[in-house]
Parts: sequence; structure tokens; C-alpha cells
Amino acid sequence: MNKQDLAIDVAVKFFITQVEAGKIVDLILDDITKALVKNDRVYFRGFGSFTKERRKARRVRNPKTKKMMIIPPHYTVKFTPSNTLHKKVNPVHHSKAK
Repeated sequence: MNKQDLAIDVAVKFFITQVEAGKIVDLILDDITKALVKNDRVYFRGFGSFTKERRKARRVRNPKTKKMMIIPPHYTVKFTPSNTLHKKVNPVHHSKAK
């Protein structure tokens, strides 16, 4: 699923145009982005949470040139699924054995 697929799904379920649904999806994603920039944790009950994490600088080898290079410290976004989502995605691991 991509952003356009999500907008189409929202448009169909709420009987609005695809353009309006696209604006709604954009607004939600913008708010999530703003929260992460401010170091806020973004949590959706039953889905999971997004957090901003700092990665340390590290040395890596370019596989094409075989040269060592340094990746500077940077931020990344980590997603942690909720238990509910984890159970839905992995139903076999969470079913009761009889």
C-alpha cells in the first residue's frame, strides 16, 4: 500500500473525493513528521509507535570501490509494533497450542 492507495481507501470509506482524502492523508503525515522532528513519540493504540533515534558514526566499506568510509552520526525513525499488530501479523506464533 502506498499513499495514493490509502487516499483512495479513505475516499471510498468516507464518501469524499480522492483529492480531499489525499489532503487528509498529507495532513496526518505532516503532523507525524512534525512530532518526530520535535523528538515526540508518536503512538497509535493497537498499531505501534514511531520514535526518533540517533545513530552513531560508523566505518563501512563501499562494496563497489572497496574503500573504507565513515557514515556520520544521524537520526533515523524506529517503528515498534504494538502487541495487537504483532499478533495479527503472526497469528501462528500466538495461537494457543492444544
